[in-house]
Amino acid sequence: MNLLSLAFSSPWILLALAGAPALYFLLRVTPPPPRRVAFPPLRLILGERRDDATPARTPLWLLLLRIALAVLIVLAMAGPTLVPAGAAGSKGPLLLLIDNFWTAAPDFSARQAAAVKLLEDAARENRPAAVLGLAEKPFINMEDPGAALARLRALAPRPWLPARAPALPAVETFLRQNGGDAVWLSDGMQDQDGRAFAEKLAALAPGAALLTGERPPRALTSARNGSESLEIGVIRAPNGAPDGVARAFDAHGAALGDAAFSFGGDDHAVARLTLPLQLRNDVARLALVGEASAGGVFLLDSGARRRRVGLVGGAKADQPLLSPLYYLRKALAPYADLREEKPGESDPIGRLIGEGADVLVLADMVLSPDAREKLKKFLEAGGTLVRFAGPHLAAAPDDLLPVKLRRGGRTLGGALSWERPKTLAPFDENSPFAGLNPPADANVSRQILAEPEPGLPQKTWARLVDGTPLATAEARGAGTLVLFHIAAETSWSNLPLSGLFVDMLKKILDRAGSVGPVAAIQGEGLLPALQNLDGFGVLGPPAAEARALPAKGEAKPDSEHPPGYYGAAEAPRALNAFADGAFTPLDVSGLNLRPQNLAAPRAVDLRGPLLLAAALLALADAFAAFWLGESWRRRAAPAALALLFVLAPPPAQAQDKFYQPALTTSLAYVVTGDSHADRISAQGLKSLSDTLSQRTSFNPGAPRGVDPARDELAFYPMIYWPVSPDAPQPSAQIAQKIAAYMKQGGLMLFDTRDAAQQFGGEATPAQDWLKIFLQKLDPPPLAAAPKNHVIFRTFYLLEGLPGRVENGPTYIEALPADSGGEKAPARAGDGVSPLIVASTDLAAGWASDQWGEALYPAGSDAIRAHELALRGGVNIVMYTLTGNYKADQVHVPELLERLGQ
Repeated sequence: MNLLSLAFSSPWILLALAGAPALYFLLRVTPPPPRRVAFPPLRLILGERRDDATPARTPLWLLLLRIALAVLIVLAMAGPTLVPAGAAGSKGPLLLLIDNFWTAAPDFSARQAAAVKLLEDAARENRPAAVLGLAEKPFINMEDPGAALARLRALAPRPWLPARAPALPAVETFLRQNGGDAVWLSDGMQDQDGRAFAEKLAALAPGAALLTGERPPRALTSARNGSESLEIGVIRAPNGAPDGVARAFDAHGAALGDAAFSFGGDDHAVARLTLPLQLRNDVARLALVGEASAGGVFLLDSGARRRRVGLVGGAKADQPLLSPLYYLRKALAPYADLREEKPGESDPIGRLIGEGADVLVLADMVLSPDAREKLKKFLEAGGTLVRFAGPHLAAAPDDLLPVKLRRGGRTLGGALSWERPKTLAPFDENSPFAGLNPPADANVSRQILAEPEPGLPQKTWARLVDGTPLATAEARGAGTLVLFHIAAETSWSNLPLSGLFVDMLKKILDRAGSVGPVAAIQGEGLLPALQNLDGFGVLGPPAAEARALPAKGEAKPDSEHPPGYYGAAEAPRALNAFADGAFTPLDVSGLNLRPQNLAAPRAVDLRGPLLLAAALLALADAFAAFWLGESWRRRAAPAALALLFVLAPPPAQAQDKFYQPALTTSLAYVVTGDSHADRISAQGLKSLSDTLSQRTSFNPGAPRGVDPARDELAFYPMIYWPVSPDAPQPSAQIAQKIAAYMKQGGLMLFDTRDAAQQFGGEATPAQDWLKIFLQKLDPPPLAAAPKNHVIFRTFYLLEGLPGRVENGPTYIEALPADSGGEKAPARAGDGVSPLIVASTDLAAGWASDQWGEALYPAGSDAIRAHELALRGGVNIVMYTLTGNYKADQVHVPELLERLGQ
């Protein structure tokens, strides 16, 4: 039953309103109870004036109040609902179809809220319901709305984009058997078959509602480790997702840096993360800030790591195009960090290995015994050595080759010459070059032949059409030795002029460091799941439905192969969620569907407001009866006292909570609102507090997170503030509290956490943020802490304040210059500097697990780095508590005497 836009679930109850006139007359003829008067003494009776003013009828205003109360109760019992204009009512079942794909993850809570509202409406109308997630198995069960609600709450976004067509038979069977309404909560994207699914749904359930969100998806599509930065590809749906920030994390979850991007008028953007090569190679995961979806995460494996490649060219050519390294340099420069031998250098191979080269590429050259030994150790350690043939190798082959070479006279030189060049044969499926297509015009005129031997086919990665090897390789220790049986320039082949040459070298770079266990697993053809992303982009243990990934060929994420890491833990392979090149919006033009927004008005249940109004009128009626009675004066005072007793707050508890930080000295950190940074701050200060308790006489309490806007700061000797460049600037009131805290003796430790980004003289975003904020504090002049500052001497003798990053500038209150030129044991001002600005991510360096191991290790010697970070933290706290007492010259003789002992 609809009354304009008002519907009632039990309209028959409205018949009770017909009794409202009878209620009027009933209340009118029923007078209020008579007033009771205590019997007075006889003398007072004689002087008492008769009072017949007791009303015989209820006052009209009280009468109308009570009638309104009864009407509200009747209306509430009838179940009124305010239905939006254009909404169609139905008595049949309700079928909810939900796109639980990762494209719907950013606003999935809003989608669930809209579905919950629809199920509540169905429950009020006594309609059965069914819920089907289109990424789940197509099973539809009609049940009561309560059970359907439980099924709805169990749905979660899936990290792949499945086809919707498998659900159509179940949808068709349900609608044909039961009828009712269908509501499709779509992600708004075409995905695989959005238009075809919409056409079928419109035919099965004409007028079905199509609900879409207002938040179009964004995704990360690529990550290219360039020569200067990590270039991150970002894509958005055509209906205008906002610009944003991509954040890089290492394998332990620690943030390494942010890169902003702007779409402008396009749907593609590039975020450039500028970091040193070593840190860029540590990036394991990229994520869009504020985009909680699997598509907003991009996983990197060893293939994304930018290799450091050393080039050694042997003989030099007068013409650049004839240089053995010219074509190698051109092919590898976009994909590797190149290092070359220097003119006149006596040991280029030793220097390149010492500089951390991952791959060494040797043009035609004769190796000295010392160079061969160094290269053998390089291979044993896991390096990749690529050699090219030429006249020198043909004349004097050595033992550092994957195969034995055919020997011959100088005329042939161990090389084969043809009148007609030979072309390349297609690559074998087991070859690392599988998937590449040799061009028809790529040919070879000379090569060094390999001696036939057992195992030669397994060592051959590429061959000519006549079957002779073009490229051979074998594992040496943990590394790989590769030989191209042609020269690196164009005198023997035109292969260096082709794009295939670039692709072959890139394949070798991708394999660098991926031999041993990985090769064994790939030989079996399957890569087991290590970790998988969920629909919200959270990396966790392998999903229950995850199956091993084929080692060969390109794979797309699906229900059996969710995005994540596959293969060996030493060198896993990444499978990312977004495999398409663009987002395509869903087109439902011309279809009998009712597009709506998730935020569109829904039916409003009026029972609650009506019952609340009835309760308020009932209270008003009770107060009126109390006021009209004579005894209210006697009862008012006790009632008021009881009300005050009930409502009075417990001041003692509030006072205890307020003064609790004063009972135990604790370190504090500022709660920034960034959950990741706040968690690291709490972990780091907890580890530092435990270290202080173990190594010093100071036993701090548990660290506390403080909000400068509302918490008292005077209780804490030191407050750690991790700078987040994305955070809004604090208000002027907060700046005043911080300034007062520093003037009263507190120490603010700001950590920009950007030491790895400070190069080239350009200010980082964190530095710009902090510079703006410090202008509000009136800070003292700051300068880089000199090596002999007292902060480096308070407990441990240190050369800096390392954190997760070992080296980074530390700024402290500027000190006056030495006047006498005498060497002092330490320098400091008259007191503690109220402000320290660090950059080495101190809290992440301090953070330990329950066994004392670093939670966020970095570098090759993580144990030493963690210990140095804790020592630096101890020095900071000791400096905060004791000031510059160790800089006092009074202690110099005693210190010298102790050192003498």
